[in-house]
Amino acid sequence: MEAVAKLNNYPTSPRKMRLLADLIRGMEVDKALGVLQFNPKHPAVPLYKLLKSAINNWEQKNSDAKVEDAGLIVKTIMVDGGRVIRRMRPAPQGRAYREQRHYCHITIEVTSEEKAKSEEQIRLDALRDERIAARKVANAKKKAADLQNDKSAASCANVSVHAKLNSPKPTPNHGCILISSIALLQIA
Repeated sequence: MEAVAKLNNYPTSPRKMRLLADLIRGMEVDKALGVLQFNPKHPAVPLYKLLKSAINNWEQKNSDAKVEDAGLIVKTIMVDGGRVIRRMRPAPQGRAYREQRHYCHITIEVTSEEKAKSEEQIRLDALRDERIAARKVANAKKKAADLQNDKSAASCANVSVHAKLNSPKPTPNHGCILISSIALLQIA
């Protein structure tokens, strides 16, 4: 279940508020409250109160569940630009400087559910699992081939040693290559 809390026209720039919003996005609410409580930036106080409000809204919707057991997370947090008030500030030599006061709108959504996966994400997960399985099969075949090559190389060495003892003329070891290539074909 989800719950939303909104704060409109808070007098700070959206850029400053987004610095804090990015810190707590996707966090568990207990951890997010701790981060905001001890953050020295001035927009942390209203963001802390807004998160508490979202938690209370969730409690109102789910009166039978406890916050501690629900595992609430900050699902989404959006900081949008609000109105901009333009004022004039006195400047030297009879001039005036223009001053802009920025406001922002904040929306927090908390949820007790895991994020629902999209169809695209499910498809990508299935492809990743298939690739991992194929890689495991390929590694198993490679290990089996290496073991077979080690056995055939050992038998080729024994054959060549036996041939050297029985015949005075050295024989080329072409049989080893043939045996190892046949072993690879049998495994594949």
